[in-house]
Amino acid sequence: MSNHQIRDLVHTIKSADLTPLQISQAFGEIYLSSDTLDNQLETQEIVEQFRSVKVPTLGTSIPNTTTIATCIGDAGIIPFFTPGTNKTYQLIASDVANSGSGSVTVVFGYTNGGDFVRINSISVASGGFGTFTTRNAYTFDSDVYPAILVTSGTAGDVLANLVYSELVQ
Repeated sequence: MSNHQIRDLVHTIKSADLTPLQISQAFGEIYLSSDTLDNQLETQEIVEQFRSVKVPTLGTSIPNTTTIATCIGDAGIIPFFTPGTNKTYQLIASDVANSGSGSVTVVFGYTNGGDFVRINSISVASGGFGTFTTRNAYTFDSDVYPAILVTSGTAGDVLANLVYSELVQ
């Protein structure tokens, strides 16, 4: 394809009227070889334009949906809450407090209601407080969601908090 031939495929369509099907039909057959690099880059520019018009808020927090969920330690995996179906959330912060007389170790992670995957753990001294380190923008939904697992100490002494927000999807 020659220079600007990709744009010629959609030149009669306004950005606001462009659909995913039209993008697929016009650009779906571009080979990913080095001699088509100009076409690939031009396609990316058009897709970015489409996103800026059609989905500018995709993945951003929905105002007034930021919530604090609290759970008390117990035996086994304890979810903070069960997320709504067809909703996506972002973890903002999480912490744990120990109201007991001995230290506790709490693992923060994700569960699907059966399995558990560790993200981070923290040991908290008697009467202490600690923050789980969350370096990444963790997202979750109703299939896999945040939970804690107390691995040492008295589970009932643990109070864990989670701040999350619903995202535009």
